[in-house]
Formats: sequence, C-alpha cells, structure tokens
Amino acid sequence: MSRTSKGRTFFVFMVVFAAALVLTACRGEAPAEPVAASSSAAEPSEAAGATPSGSAGAGDAAALIEQAEAAMAGVGRYAFTLHLVQKLSGGAAADSVFEVTNAGKVERSPLKLDQTVDSVQDGEKSSLRAILVPGAYYVYDPSFEEWGKLSDEQAADIARTLSDYQIDPAAALSSAASLGAELSLAGEAGRDVVRYEGKGPEALTFLKHILEGTLDLGSLDEAARESIALKSLSASFTLDAATHLPLAYRVQSEMTIEYEPGAPSELNQLFEGTYTKHDATEAIVVPQAALAAPELDPPIDDPEATEGDLGTLDDLGELEGMDSY
Repeated sequence: MSRTSKGRTFFVFMVVFAAALVLTACRGEAPAEPVAASSSAAEPSEAAGATPSGSAGAGDAAALIEQAEAAMAGVGRYAFTLHLVQKLSGGAAADSVFEVTNAGKVERSPLKLDQTVDSVQDGEKSSLRAILVPGAYYVYDPSFEEWGKLSDEQAADIARTLSDYQIDPAAALSSAASLGAELSLAGEAGRDVVRYEGKGPEALTFLKHILEGTLDLGSLDEAARESIALKSLSASFTLDAATHLPLAYRVQSEMTIEYEPGAPSELNQLFEGTYTKHDATEAIVVPQAALAAPELDPPIDDPEATEGDLGTLDDLGELEGMDSY
C-alpha cells in the first residue's frame, strides 16, 4: 500500500468511525443539498395492513416497554438498520444537512458488529463497510478496494462508544421508559406501538441520551449543552405483540442550540431504525483480506486521536487529502 493510499484509507476509517457512532457535522461550513428522509423505519400506522385495534394508558405502555427490554436482553444476535437525518440552520452555524444510514448485524457476546455505512455530508457521498470483533476493527473502502485494521486499543475505544440503538437495544428501551406518564399504547395488526408526543423535561432527558451519539454531546462545551431548548419531540416504538421484541423506533425532534451564546441555531433531527432476524442472523466472519490488512496509525498531528478521542466530522474533514501516512 502506498503512503498516499494509506493516509487516504485512514481518513476513510475516521469517517466510518464517526458515522458508526452517528456523529454529525452539523457545525460544518458549506451548505449541502437537502436530503429526503428515508422511509426505512416509517411510522407503524403507515405500514401495509396496519390498522388501529385499540389503545391503553401510560401504565400499560411503560409496562410493555419493560417487557420489550427484558425480551431483547435475551437476544444474542440480530440485524438492524439505523438512519439519521439532521438539518441545521441559522445562528452561528452555516446551513447544513447530514444523513447517514447504517445496515448490518450484531452478535452480543462477545460483541461483534458488521455494518455498511452510507453517508452524505456537504454533498459528498461515501459507502463503507466496518467490522468490529474482539480486539480488532476492520474497515473496507470500496473506492480503493482496500481493507485496513485498527489497533486493539482503538477497537476497544470504538466498542465502548457505539450507540445503544446499535449494540444494546435493551438499554435504548430502558431510556425510553423515562418518558413515563406521557406514553401511550395502541395495537396495530399484531404489533404494539408505544408513542410519545411532547416537550416536557422528560422529553429532553430522553433526547439527550440520543444526542450523546447523534450530536457528540459530550464534546460540546457546557454552555452549548445547557443551551439546548426542545420545541417538539415525537417518538414511537414498535413491538411484536406476541414476543414483545422491538421491531422499529422513530424519534423526530425540533430544537435550538447555541454554539455561540446568544445565537441559537435550529436543529431538526430524524432518528429511526429497525430490528429483524432476532437470533436468526448468520455468524459474523472477518474476510481473509481484512485479517491480512495492515494496521493503520492515527494521524501524528492529532494527539487526541491517539487517546481514542477522534472528534466530530468537522475535525475529520480537515484530514481529507492528507497524504503523509
């Protein structure tokens, strides 16, 4: 592998790592063309053949969330999709649209993840494959037809920071239970659908759990984190009526955030996904070409990357075109 190619491949890894965590570049400088939201995890009422069959109160809805949490905790492997669209406008940030779709499968113990990540940022598209197994993280760049491998330490860093909605749906459902008394429940053709509509303190608490991944909330300064003001939140969780296993989720939110004091930006976010093939996916196998791939080093001028803090896509964009590795 040439030095130029290796540097380019590391940039590709950085993008897929951020996309795998659903870290966004909403603070980017260049405007992007609008991206239409996917219908991969559409509202259950829009699904073919879905018809309302009754409703229940918040107590029943919260109890069902707990049952779903317990049911999913016992699932060892599954397939998933995760789709995020973020639109930022106004304030101190330039207008920006970011979209990422992850599709793949997970094995829970030991943790393994095999996913394809398709993203669009500032009009630039990328499609990458990433495989996480104990002690290693592999990335395939189809544009170069190359595999790369990260160090054991970097792989461990990635495993610790993946979204619950990817690798621990039971924990994601547990956070949904915080919506409490405002939850409602309806039955739809063999499915139970738990919904929430509102903007109270419980909604912001729930949303911040998601924003830890989708907005890289922990990397923002305290003033920016505390400036988030929720305008609306709509959430739904679709469960199999017989097994209580989660099938889909959809969380749509509108909020403002001040990246600079006194200059609020509008942030609209769609976060949705599906779960299928519960305990029925094929085993995750690392291709021989990936096993033989060279280990990639972090950029020497980015000491934070050495420590596992790889930053947001804003930081990653600066790496494009670097050819010194």
